[in-house]
Amino acid sequence: MPITRTAMVDDDGSGTTGTILNNAWKQELYNQIDTLVGPVQTWTPVDASGAGLTLGTAIGHYTKHGQMVFVTGYVAYPATTNGALAKIGGLPFPAFTRAGLTPAYGANTSGAMMYFIDSGTTIINLLYAPTSAYIANLQVTGTTLMFSGCYLTN
Repeated sequence: MPITRTAMVDDDGSGTTGTILNNAWKQELYNQIDTLVGPVQTWTPVDASGAGLTLGTAIGHYTKHGQMVFVTGYVAYPATTNGALAKIGGLPFPAFTRAGLTPAYGANTSGAMMYFIDSGTTIINLLYAPTSAYIANLQVTGTTLMFSGCYLTN
């Protein structure tokens, strides 16, 4: 079945008829996209293990699309012998459900790591990938971690 097409009336001041994407319509569309996507903003990763560690470098960016939050992070752990479970806090919004982030770089003394956000929290848990065992601060001493991913919020 063919689509019926009707030329639009000139309302953009161009002096032509049949203009499909006039300036006013385009601006409205762009404004709606900007509202939906949102700008890239910053968040500050912090130690959430309870050990009071000061992270050497802690950089994070995010953008929110409706309920979807896209985040990136870069964290440098200090030298420590603290045995508390390693956790990175400060995410901009709490997770609606448990979510995993993708490690871009980072390994503990035993190998590859995973990053998980538990439901209802703004905290990233660090786990050893092969066994899913939680990682302690002393296992990431002096390590630089980079991660990215997305998660749902309320």
